[in-house]
Amino acid sequence: GVSVAAVNGPSSVVVSGAEDAVEAVAEVFRELGRRVSRLRVSHAFHSPLMEPMLDAFHEVLRDLSFAEPRLPVVSNVSGRIAEPGELTTPDYWVRHVREAVRFDDGVRALAAEGVARFVELGPDGVLSGMARASAGEDAVLVPLLRKDREEVAVALSALAELHVRGVSAGWGAVLDGTGGRAVDLPTYAFQHEHYWPTGTTTGTGDIRLAGLGAAGHPLLGAAVELAGAGGLILTGRLSTRSHPWLADHVVQGTALVPGTALLEMAVRAADEAGCETVEELTLSAPLVLPERGAVRVQVGVGEPDASGRRTVAIHSRDDGDERQPWSLHAQGVLAPEAIDADPAAEGFDASVWPPRDAVPVDVTDCYESLAEAGLRYGPVFQGLRAAWRRDDEVFAEVALPDGVDATAFGLHPALFDAALHASFAFGEDAPGGVPFVWENATLHASGASVLRTRLTRTGDDTLAVHVADPTGAPVASVDSLTLRAAAGARAADTAEPLYRVEWVPARGTRATPAAGSVALLGAGLAALAGDGAAVHADLEELAAAEAVPETVVVAVPSAPDTEGVVGSAHASAAWALALVKEWLAQERFAGSRLVFITRGGHVTEPASTLTGAPVRGLVRSVALEHSGRFGLLHLPAGTDGGRLFAALAGDEPETAVLDGEVCVPRLVRTTPDAGGEETAESSAGLGSGTVLLTGGTGGLGRIVARHLVVERGVRDLLLVSRSGAAAEGVDAFTAELTGLGARVSVAACDLADRTALDALLAGVPADRPVRAVVHAAGVLDDGMAESLTAERVAAVLRPKVDAAWNLHEATRGLDLEAFVVFSSVAGTFGSAGQGAYAAGNVFLDALVEYRRALGLPGVSLVWGPWAQDAGMTRGLSETDRRRIARSGLPPVEAEQGTALFDAALASGEPVVLPVRLDLTALRGEEDLPALFRGLVRRRGRRAAAGGSVAAAGLVQRLGALGGD
Repeated sequence: GVSVAAVNGPSSVVVSGAEDAVEAVAEVFRELGRRVSRLRVSHAFHSPLMEPMLDAFHEVLRDLSFAEPRLPVVSNVSGRIAEPGELTTPDYWVRHVREAVRFDDGVRALAAEGVARFVELGPDGVLSGMARASAGEDAVLVPLLRKDREEVAVALSALAELHVRGVSAGWGAVLDGTGGRAVDLPTYAFQHEHYWPTGTTTGTGDIRLAGLGAAGHPLLGAAVELAGAGGLILTGRLSTRSHPWLADHVVQGTALVPGTALLEMAVRAADEAGCETVEELTLSAPLVLPERGAVRVQVGVGEPDASGRRTVAIHSRDDGDERQPWSLHAQGVLAPEAIDADPAAEGFDASVWPPRDAVPVDVTDCYESLAEAGLRYGPVFQGLRAAWRRDDEVFAEVALPDGVDATAFGLHPALFDAALHASFAFGEDAPGGVPFVWENATLHASGASVLRTRLTRTGDDTLAVHVADPTGAPVASVDSLTLRAAAGARAADTAEPLYRVEWVPARGTRATPAAGSVALLGAGLAALAGDGAAVHADLEELAAAEAVPETVVVAVPSAPDTEGVVGSAHASAAWALALVKEWLAQERFAGSRLVFITRGGHVTEPASTLTGAPVRGLVRSVALEHSGRFGLLHLPAGTDGGRLFAALAGDEPETAVLDGEVCVPRLVRTTPDAGGEETAESSAGLGSGTVLLTGGTGGLGRIVARHLVVERGVRDLLLVSRSGAAAEGVDAFTAELTGLGARVSVAACDLADRTALDALLAGVPADRPVRAVVHAAGVLDDGMAESLTAERVAAVLRPKVDAAWNLHEATRGLDLEAFVVFSSVAGTFGSAGQGAYAAGNVFLDALVEYRRALGLPGVSLVWGPWAQDAGMTRGLSETDRRRIARSGLPPVEAEQGTALFDAALASGEPVVLPVRLDLTALRGEEDLPALFRGLVRRRGRRAAAGGSVAAAGLVQRLGALGGD
């Protein structure tokens, strides 16, 4: 049998029971044009199918104790406020399982009691939507949580909404522990008077002074005709702050500019160019709106051809990043001729409303259904008011919410987008998704706020669209609109870029240092001294000299062959730390700079680069702790003294001599299709054998492991860590991966112990050998250089230097498809207080370069901070995280990180930085690090000296008198 399981609202009823009977009922309502959807539940609750369990359920309830509720409770069984004793009997809860849920009656009962504010405690706002019709027009319904939205932000927004609606909020509890405090507002009404001085015209602020014309459109601020070419450029700036309604258009969790907005911009460009129709507009990539900041938009219109047609293209790039390439989002053709404006000519008489012979379609749960498909629309876009269907036609009435002004638009994108939402009325085989290709789109009237729409299905994923105003007069028409599946930010060309370090020729260096301003430490540099520098055996001898030069140069010593790579790396780090501490301890050296020379240059001699790699990381960090006191110089063997002194002449913290030319490091963008070298990592699915993942039981390791199984197709996974199976929650995690189709092994192993590693590899089944290594292990021991010891540095180097080298050596004969190491920007950028960690990570980068030189696979992923409890940032406070984000390095969310992981492997680069950079924040840095000067364009010149001529002349005359 079948029963009414719930009455949730005037137009929302749930039936439950045997599948065939329920489906028969559903089919009747489908034929009537009602919206029918199947709920995902474990049992047919509130139906006759529950009756066999009721007696047993009653027996269980008899053993429970009940108490009267402290607050009034509305019973879903009776649909009214429960009487004393009603909820404290087993019989009531048995009825609760079997009888219908009278949710709508309960809402009406509360409204009758004068309740006007409803707070929904649940995973989404479904109940608030169902209660709207019966709660009353003036009722406030606020869900405390929303699906796929950040919980804290939604909860605070809900509390704020209740507060402004008159509900008393305990802000003290909200602010407790945050450092925030409540402040008093003025006791008088805000006086809207401006006290700022009126600025004079100085060439900024008025676009006409820049030779531009106003575009006169909310999305486009300026327009300019290209001289001599007949083309046009229209520009704009979009953000959720300047255009907050755009935040209501969320696709797969990301705020995107809707396709109707791109069409609107193309129509405005057509108006400017004297064209009447957008003959074609193909949307190639989503235009993602950043969480912070804005995007710049350009609409380019080409010169007319012989028929008067013009090309049109829409590009964007981040507002604060003038060196980022422009991303293409749409391109097409503008035509001079208009399409017939009479809807009746197309069989659409919008003056007759509702349309004859059309069956009403229930639109109550339209936006819930769209949200389940990944299309979450906020209030401005929820404009669908009613819909009707007639065969392959759907008619709809849509309107903008009160307070939304559409007069400046051709056709407000949110209103036009809402008109397309009616396609859901075609039923289960409805053309779904978002706009992809517009053909022959013409705007006949502007400024509409209410529309009557007809959608005609012309194919599996194509529609014809006709739009009229409430009088039946035409507003817009589209001969053909092709839809495609919705794609979020990961499908966008504007996704976070990848970066790499590139050595570029130095520009604007100072003159060669004067004689006596440079000293060389150690006999190994004596051959480079020439006539321009003194040579001292060590710092003790230098301290005893009459004067300490401005620059002191020391070479990283070569380690004995008996030390091996690991021993040499540890020895060079310990040596550099000791020298740094001695340099800082001597007061005489306070005004001088100590420059470390590492041999091998830029991977020309990989083996020697490995030995000096930890020194580079350590010194980069120490240089940030003590500005101007340290530097780095990469010098190939055989470099003469002239090149040495030329390299020392610049004001850069790090330089190199490459092919006889002085070069400096700069961060540049790289992309998976940037023409990088094809590598095993860039093409490997990582699923043909066992993947050995170190650090696999930690927070970051679990994110990577899950990604390898779900997205990369890995079926055999060996998770290795110091704690192994003793790690917290590891059993549940391995069970999860097993449920996803993977065979998972967990092992405890100290990878710095070569014997233990060999035993681990020997235990891998021969029929699924290790084919990829992902080394994500690491430890931290932060401290300024003066507080570090050789022992503390060695402990941090072990999982980076010792373990990585052992993995390299132990797997050389295994025919690996990928060898991936997780490095850190602490090594590439330097990080104050993290000298030891930086040293270890630069070794990883050098190891990958070394492997590449040997023809072996290898890629180093130089990560920035990860969000939440992943990676090495898990111990940071929220204040620390915000400080890092403000410095231009926002944290990477798990989903972003795994997408960057895939993109980095596909880049073909040996060392790649999959990081998020806030270039706007970096531009605001007073002292921009030299590494970023290739990405961040800084405009500015030295200010000319002011003051009087007489005063300047007096200073010059006094200066000429000398000190006597």
